Amino acid sequence: MSVLLARLGLIVAAVAALLTGLLGMRAPVARVPASLVALRAKPDSSVARLSAESLAVVVREDPFRVERRPSPVAYDPLRPSVGPEPTAPPVPKPVLTLSGIVWGEEPSAVIEGLPGTEGPRVVHMGESFGTLRIRRLMPTQVVITGMDTAWTLSVKESWR
Repeated sequence: MSVLLARLGLIVAAVAALLTGLLGMRAPVARVPASLVALRAKPDSSVARLSAESLAVVVREDPFRVERRPSPVAYDPLRPSVGPEPTAPPVPKPVLTLSGIVWGEEPSAVIEGLPGTEGPRVVHMGESFGTLRIRRLMPTQVVITGMDTAWTLSVKESWR
């Protein structure tokens, strides 16, 4: 019996909510004064003049551009809109190979793959090749930095 009463109560509440919503949709949201309705129905010359003056101010001040100048690109609705200018593809990072290290008073290394050079190149600590710089020379490794990367190269041991 209580389940039947609960269902009946839910149905009555749903119908009441539906009727309230329908009646609320028929009533105006806000009362509009008659003076504004008349102004909207019959435009006054002062309102038209104010709009023209406002438009002149907007065109003269150009509030949407920081530079307060017209766009350098003329608007053309037929031209397809494109994003920013295409940029050059990023320069690929070189494949560096350490062929050998000569250890002594002034250590040097033989490195292949340096940008702007063909074949192996003898390098010393502190030298730069484009954006790459030889940072450290150790008995078995060389550290090269540049292009947002740090390479730690070890001597390749082809005899093993």
